Amino acid sequence: MWRKLRWLPMVLGASWLGFHWASRQTTPAEPLRRRRPRLTYTTTPTLFIPGWGGNAWTYNGLLRWLARVGFGHKVLTVRVDRHGELHVTGNWTGQADNPLIQVIFDHTFTADYQQQIGWITAILRHLKSHDHVQAYNLVAHSWGGSAAVNSLLLYGAAGDVPRLNRLVLLGAPVDEHDADHPVDATFQRLRATPVDWSALGTGMIHNVYGTLSGRLTDGSVPVSQITPLRPLLADSALGYQEHHVPGVGHGRLHSSPRMWRLIARLLWADE
Repeated sequence: MWRKLRWLPMVLGASWLGFHWASRQTTPAEPLRRRRPRLTYTTTPTLFIPGWGGNAWTYNGLLRWLARVGFGHKVLTVRVDRHGELHVTGNWTGQADNPLIQVIFDHTFTADYQQQIGWITAILRHLKSHDHVQAYNLVAHSWGGSAAVNSLLLYGAAGDVPRLNRLVLLGAPVDEHDADHPVDATFQRLRATPVDWSALGTGMIHNVYGTLSGRLTDGSVPVSQITPLRPLLADSALGYQEHHVPGVGHGRLHSSPRMWRLIARLLWADE
């Protein structure tokens, strides 16, 4: 028996390396399969940000579907390594066909989302300086959405980042207070930070959340941690809408075809 057990660490190590490699295999860039007759195509890129523990699998299915049905197509992958350095792969010529950008964080099991705030902001700065992007869309799940909101309100009015066009949040706990932790320090700091609303623009924020049967939670994030974004934006020129999706758990907010259709509609309003 001990001879068999001595191989266990090697087997577990190889399994972990295999999982790590597979989870970083992003969907390749590809052209649009077709164009939708009622859809207006633009050069505005859409970034896809994973949540805690997220990887390439978070959005691979959605990105393939968007290209297949003609909403947009992937042009770039931006990988952020453990030191915060950006590694951009792909080829984007600035064409007007709803370009999509997949974001991957090497360090995804973080203690909080403070690093992601800086990483998202750095990506936006890169797109503004390198690709001359003036406006952007962003889809973000869970803590990725919390980080995106903080990036927007803390740095979105600066001249070195593009202006927000549309932001789709998927189960983002912007205020993680609960009975054991009645105060979320990050959210309170955000509330206390002066925001230049006039410079932030008039983009649109869609706050999407799911609930499980008979419960005010998606299984991971309660509704009470999602809706505090509403009063935070009350004095801004940003548009804001909440979208309740019954019967969808936290992990399905980015992976079910039902959600893919909703995300596409919120981004491009193909109606």
